[in-house]
Amino acid sequence: MLLDADTVAGWRRVAPSLGQLHAAIDDLRREHPDVTVAVVADPAIKWALPDSDQDAFDHDIVTGAVVCAPAGTKDGTNAWLAAVAERAGRDADRVVVVTDRALPDLPIVRLRRVDERFSFDLDGAAPVQTTGASPHRRRRR
Repeated sequence: MLLDADTVAGWRRVAPSLGQLHAAIDDLRREHPDVTVAVVADPAIKWALPDSDQDAFDHDIVTGAVVCAPAGTKDGTNAWLAAVAERAGRDADRVVVVTDRALPDLPIVRLRRVDERFSFDLDGAAPVQTTGASPHRRRRR
């Protein structure tokens, strides 16, 4: 499983929380102990986190708990995440993703909160249909 740190840290919040990300990862590992989890992130998340979380986020990077897209990634973080998923697919039976990004052909896991715990619907993971065009178009006057 690829877990998009930006999505989970900011899920239903005004600002992202490293504590929420860590709690969700702990809940995921309890709920699905046999699943291999890779936490990936856009490096810009560091600057969206509160100052009190930044040292802990650096620690997560240094220890390999979180892997950030390299600076200057060709075609951006979405393309990097898709490439990571493709690579993981060579070594795994199935790759699923927890993200709010539109990644064609990748099964997206639904994240929800049940009481005080996060829940991950791995069985219901399904690809999101993307058209390639933005659904938001500016009106012409």
